[in-house]
Amino acid sequence: EQDRTLGRQEPQWKEFRFDLTQIPVGEAVTAAEFRIYKLPSTHLLNWTLHISMFEVVLEQSNRESDLFFLDLQTLRSGDEGWLVLDVTAASDRWLLNRSKDLGLRLYVETDDGKTRASSEPSPGGSSEEAAGSRRS
Repeated sequence: EQDRTLGRQEPQWKEFRFDLTQIPVGEAVTAAEFRIYKLPSTHLLNWTLHISMFEVVLEQSNRESDLFFLDLQTLRSGDEGWLVLDVTAASDRWLLNRSKDLGLRLYVETDDGKTRASSEPSPGGSSEEAAGSRRS
């Protein structure tokens, strides 16, 4: 039998969880954003990076968790500034069923399909901040 993982890179990701318990029951979220600041790369300036955000909708013990795509940003590794990813759909689901908040996963991929966890040294580095807005 052939080893299916031989020569194949497993996806790398960083997971984030948020406490929405301070939002009163019955309030609606008008917008929820995940903001991450990207520092410029001092080398490899020509890399294209694809930053993807997914909601974890079902955790599996014997395979990869089920994910729901939320947003994607594409940029150059030499770019600097805030990236804003829309996570409103996830926060809406979490407010409807608070026990379903399994977190968000952030992936960073290059054009050649290689993935980098946001916590790994990457062409540019990063720091993260979550922000949201709500209404009654």
